[in-house]
Amino acid sequence: MQKSAAPRGGVSLDPLSLGRPLHLLDRFTALARDDLDEAFRSSLNRRYRAQFEVAEVRLAPLDTLPERGRWTGYAHEQGRIDFTLDRSLLLEALDYRYGSHPAALGSPRDAAPVTATEERLAALLGRRFVGVLVERLEGRTPSHDGSAHTGRLLADATTPLRRQGAWALRVAVRERVHDIDGAMYFLLEDAWQRHLLQQLAPLRERPAESATAQPFAHRLPLALTARLLEKDIPLGRLLDLKVGDVIPVSMGVSDVLIDDSRVFTAQVVEHKGKLCLTAFEDVE
Repeated sequence: MQKSAAPRGGVSLDPLSLGRPLHLLDRFTALARDDLDEAFRSSLNRRYRAQFEVAEVRLAPLDTLPERGRWTGYAHEQGRIDFTLDRSLLLEALDYRYGSHPAALGSPRDAAPVTATEERLAALLGRRFVGVLVERLEGRTPSHDGSAHTGRLLADATTPLRRQGAWALRVAVRERVHDIDGAMYFLLEDAWQRHLLQQLAPLRERPAESATAQPFAHRLPLALTARLLEKDIPLGRLLDLKVGDVIPVSMGVSDVLIDDSRVFTAQVVEHKGKLCLTAFEDVE
């Protein structure tokens, strides 16, 4: 009997990734994609009517990183992140900022000498995108312009860390108006890798904590009912209401009840599209 040949295109295993929960990174890369896409939208698309969009964020092998291009390292107390952006995307952003669009005219810009203006824009975009990524790595609510961290990032245009074991994130970017495809890359130190895996650790399955080991106050469930508003209107007005009529109301202090007992008052606020209760006060 003849043995069948092994299938081509098999998946190669990276020994450095064995035993590490890299399957949990899909959630992080999906969130990072949304953050970076919003950063393009708020910094370039909205202001200059460009159409940059982030297509994909994924881990990339080190040997696939671009050899050419301007790498900039950004120091942070947690660790260093190296960044580079394909020049085709950088020049497209440069054209939008200064009002010319050689890409639309078919001018070959990639071979043109690097200008000081181009270098300043590369540093500006690098600091912004690295700041956005740092916010996501730290689990913070993104500012979409990296403003929470740009002041803490120190640029250093040195050779990127390409040692074995570093992680590279490849972010695929497309500009739809002029059909420009490219990518930007982030290179993460070991400290950032450990920090990210710690952030993802609660997503792993862990033995459930015994309910009896928790304090009694944590084991006693109570249902809170919030009475959002009350409106007094005359009976005649109520009978005159038709489809489409609007009853004006104002949201003030809400009563919070357990069963039918009024125990708290609270302010009703909006947070991320949801109504929430805050500023609880005991009812005397």
